[in-house]
Amino acid sequence: MNMPQNVPQQIKAEIEKILGERGIELVEFKIFFSGGTQTVRCLIDYPCGGINIDECSRINKEIFAFIEQKGFFGDNLSVEVNSPSIDRPLKAKNDFARLKEKNVMLWLTEPLDQKSYYEGKIRDINDLGIILAAAGKTLEISFDRIKIGKEKI
Repeated sequence: MNMPQNVPQQIKAEIEKILGERGIELVEFKIFFSGGTQTVRCLIDYPCGGINIDECSRINKEIFAFIEQKGFFGDNLSVEVNSPSIDRPLKAKNDFARLKEKNVMLWLTEPLDQKSYYEGKIRDINDLGIILAAAGKTLEISFDRIKIGKEKI
């Protein structure tokens, strides 16, 4: 289903406004068409984690009401608002900052010291990347070199 190009940006801007009023972050945002239904999917969380199902449900209703009021997709609409759970992907500086002094797993876009995978403890974060204590070494890894990051539980 084709939609005007600015509709996703309008929806995302409204979601960020709704979340910002509550101090909640938009972790992921996606709009897709499947099985005759237009779906808006959001992963949300507090900066330090801990979003609950009741908050997700309230935000879901607000997002649905906004989209319905604007008439963007007609009757075939689904809105999904979820917590990223413990498997939350690490993407932005704030994601890594939240896990300072915690253990992470990192898959790199290109090898560093001939390795593309590291497990270690985040020692520090700066504007360019992280300082990781791994395998008896301290490594500086830039954010743009990190393909996938996950907290090691």
